[in-house]
Amino acid sequence: MGAGFHGGFGDTKGARELYTGSSKSDALKSVSSLPPQVQKGAKSFFKGSSNRYNKYEIQKDSSGNFIIKMENPGRVPGLKAVYYKILDPDGKTVRVYKETYDPDGKLVHRKEK
Repeated sequence: MGAGFHGGFGDTKGARELYTGSSKSDALKSVSSLPPQVQKGAKSFFKGSSNRYNKYEIQKDSSGNFIIKMENPGRVPGLKAVYYKILDPDGKTVRVYKETYDPDGKLVHRKEK
C-alpha cells in the first residue's frame, strides 16, 4: 500500500476527519463542503451505495489526499464490507478498493476495484 493508505476503517493514522455520518443523503450533502475539484469524485462514490450502507466518512490525510469510505453490513451477521476511494488534492482518483471484515473485526479480504 502507498504512503498514507492504511488498512481498517478509521485506521488512517494522521488523517483528519472531515465528515462522519450514517445516511446516504447526509453524506451526499456533506460533499458540498469539500474543495470543488474533489466534489465530483466523492459524490459519484457515495451515489454508488444503497440504503443498506450505514456509515459514511471523509478524511484528509497528511499528504492532502481525501479518503472517502462507506460501510455495508454483510448479509451474514457480523461481516461487513468497507469501500474506499482515495482522491488526490486535484480530485484525481488514486485508488479504489474494498475490504471485508469478519465479526471479530479482522480483515478477511482486500480487493482492488
